[in-house]
Amino acid sequence: MARDHYIPQLILDRFVQLEKGRNLNVLDKVSGRLFHPAVKDFGVKDLHTLSSGMRESFEADELPDIELTIGNHFESPAAPLLERVVESSSLEWLTAAQRQEIIQFVALQWVRVPGRLFNFRSAIAKEFDGDEPARNLRVLGTPNLPDPVRDLALMGIPLDAVGLAGVLGRAHLALALAPDNIAAIGDNPVVVHSYQGVPKNLFPTFLVSAPGIDAFLPISPKHILYLHTAENAVTGTVGKTLSSPLHLSLKAINYLNGLQGKAAVRYIVLPRQEQMAQIAADMASEEEPSFDFKCAFFPST
Repeated sequence: MARDHYIPQLILDRFVQLEKGRNLNVLDKVSGRLFHPAVKDFGVKDLHTLSSGMRESFEADELPDIELTIGNHFESPAAPLLERVVESSSLEWLTAAQRQEIIQFVALQWVRVPGRLFNFRSAIAKEFDGDEPARNLRVLGTPNLPDPVRDLALMGIPLDAVGLAGVLGRAHLALALAPDNIAAIGDNPVVVHSYQGVPKNLFPTFLVSAPGIDAFLPISPKHILYLHTAENAVTGTVGKTLSSPLHLSLKAINYLNGLQGKAAVRYIVLPRQEQMAQIAADMASEEEPSFDFKCAFFPST
């Protein structure tokens, strides 16, 4: 039984608590307990294994290895680039091809996580009057039973990531630096901020690339990849890459960390009634942020 990671170890390793033996700070959202597993041990067994139906119908060498595909085509190419980004705190050395590798890595982190997969399976269930999936890390069930929806979703991960990266190539790319090394990462690591109302029926695969959207992916407690899709972005054009990093205020990083926290409550476990009530109250009373991330690309706005 393999332990698969839906947030790559190359990112998780940067969010460890050194005094705990290079372990993560992990919150159990059901019990509220905080624990500190080693990165290599904090995975889900056979998360990316196709269902028994596929494994019985095809020979092993005929089946795609989702974990291997993700590692070879997304994580391995991006790992040295992200290492250099963290070391240099800069994107100015990126070639066009390296820029797209990083964007493809961001797209992968958006489409592969349980929260997005929950939305996918929930939409399928509603379409065919089925049951909503359980809110846990095994939103696609287990590989022990025949399950074509599981197989479709797993095989769609690399395809969706490549397709989404093609669209996000038009987005502007920047590196944001968090003050005091306090950027947080949650179980849906890419968080999105919209400057306008987003239709509730907008399918989440495309939310991250909608015009006028900001997307953020923390890659260390200090470094955050930032994508902005301009409202007048045209398919086929390539966005600009800022050479100088953005220095976020404490208020801005607290806002982004708050987005990570809200996503964590919404997904994976069924939130308790008081949690949902508190989120609704917070969102109703939340003032529009006084900072404007996109002004980094459009100083005159």
